[in-house]
Amino acid sequence: MRSSMKIAFIKPPVGGILGLEMLTFVEPLGPICVAACLEADGHVCKVLDLRIDGEVKGLADCAAFAPDVVGLQCNFTTERNRTVRLAQRIKRDMPNVFIVVGGHDASRDPDWFCHEAIDAIAVGDGEEVMPALVNALRDGRDLQTVEGLWLHRQDKWTFTGHAPARPNLDTYPLPARHLIAHYADKYYINFRKPLALMETARGCPFKCNFCSVWKFHESTFREKSPERVVRELEQISAPNIFITDDIFWMNVKRGEEMARQIKASGIRKYFTVQTRTDIICKFPHLIEQWKDCGSLAIFLGLESVTDEGLKAVNKKNSADNNVRAIQILKDLGVGFTPNFIVDPSWDRDDFKRLRDWIETMGAYNSGFSILTPLPGTDLWDTAKQDVNTHEWEMFDIVHTVLPTKLPLEDFYEEYSGLWQHALNVRYRMKGKLKTYVQLGAALATRKVTLKAVRSGMNIAKVFSKPETFLRAHQ
Repeated sequence: MRSSMKIAFIKPPVGGILGLEMLTFVEPLGPICVAACLEADGHVCKVLDLRIDGEVKGLADCAAFAPDVVGLQCNFTTERNRTVRLAQRIKRDMPNVFIVVGGHDASRDPDWFCHEAIDAIAVGDGEEVMPALVNALRDGRDLQTVEGLWLHRQDKWTFTGHAPARPNLDTYPLPARHLIAHYADKYYINFRKPLALMETARGCPFKCNFCSVWKFHESTFREKSPERVVRELEQISAPNIFITDDIFWMNVKRGEEMARQIKASGIRKYFTVQTRTDIICKFPHLIEQWKDCGSLAIFLGLESVTDEGLKAVNKKNSADNNVRAIQILKDLGVGFTPNFIVDPSWDRDDFKRLRDWIETMGAYNSGFSILTPLPGTDLWDTAKQDVNTHEWEMFDIVHTVLPTKLPLEDFYEEYSGLWQHALNVRYRMKGKLKTYVQLGAALATRKVTLKAVRSGMNIAKVFSKPETFLRAHQ
């Protein structure tokens, strides 16, 4: 019996049709949180980011590490084929290694991952499932006693039951950031670099039909204390922080106390958070308080410019709140990135309505996601019979996998036109020269790499061309 096990966590390489990871390239937060729990039990962990190392070097480093267990993270539907392909290669080259697949996509649709190269699928919070699994493997105990697993045994798959969800997130150890320290300067978002991810809460009480977060967390909402948040921030050297909470400031008192304690600690970061416009409208003082913690930018899932559109996705918000919140952010000088859902059933008038709104509001940072029924969502349950492809790389929210009302060529002409329109509004409001000067300053101060700038500018250009999206349908 061994006192410790060796576990390698692997993030699949970059792939997909458009390589969207090159614009938003963030650290594997899940694996370092799980690894921290395993290290607390005396195990040895290694994190391999194949997006950076490449598959050949990454798997060679994995083999040299000689792990007992390999954990593959599959967070997004677009990563499915890459994940299974890696599992097959690892099983071929290291047949005695126990391979477990986890991550958001694997948890919300484990049936799809029932593949002969995979030994187990972890469903639920990895901090609960993985230590119990690894300890059982070390001790030679029956894995059927470990909750939260789909197990592959004698060509059959069995589920061990739901894993527990720990109410108090403060009891988890701090993320094992030392395992990705050599990658730390490679992560960025929207040209901000280096960037770290931080979680202050899990779950969402809202039930948008296109999202599976609330299902994953069974409609629970769990928070870390302000004291714990400050401890995690003290661990992070990166100047830019993206807070992964799906809705920031759900608990107003906690939001106020976090800001107070962060400010008192002397920590100053560039925070990017995600929240709802109704929260901004009700509690604008939170924006002012968090501005005092350094700098602040907000990602807003506006989804629609009409009440009817918001109701269609069960957003439980109003178009008026969207307008008022943006005005509040403008008055406070806080940057914002709105995102909208483009429905394949739209006609040309729907696209024009959104273009006019962006023009009126000056929302030049807008992004546009095509309504996509992802496995594990309510939308999938109601629309899966209409899905016209199971080529999972197409489920990247910039390709339609549902029939369009307009001819496909016309739909993508309008869709790409949204990206071009937002770019034109940016140039009119900020000036083309000023935009490029700001990028040049970011390069000079090494906040972003030349490769990232080229990728980002290239994506802005290619998204403005309908053939960019049509190509995948041919």
